[in-house]
Amino acid sequence: MDEVYTFALKNTLDEMENACPEMKNAFIFRGDGEIVTGDNHTPENTIVQAIDALDGLLEKSDALGGVTGITLEQSKGHLKVTSIDQMYLVTATTQEANMKYVNTVTRVLIPTVLRLIENVKPTSLKWG
Repeated sequence: MDEVYTFALKNTLDEMENACPEMKNAFIFRGDGEIVTGDNHTPENTIVQAIDALDGLLEKSDALGGVTGITLEQSKGHLKVTSIDQMYLVTATTQEANMKYVNTVTRVLIPTVLRLIENVKPTSLKWG
């Protein structure tokens, strides 16, 4: 994934957190475990640990046809994994989060940004 994708997705994650203050962490990774991007305040080692923890579950889900989404609920909040275009978006929210709103934001913004990036090819400017 090139820098344009990474930059656009990182900014989208940060804007999602601005729109949903109950969203505390967000990152995107590929099925092979490669980190695509994360928000401004989630440390990379935390992302790596989360991917390692999810890896076995996602691997086993292939036998069932793959994962479209996983939601883990606990007393402190929710962890949601959403499959989008051969990548996984992971969001961590507080217990007070309106999950309907969070789901709408994540299911609309990330795919929209991916489509925009694919349709808008950066062109080089030539100066005379």
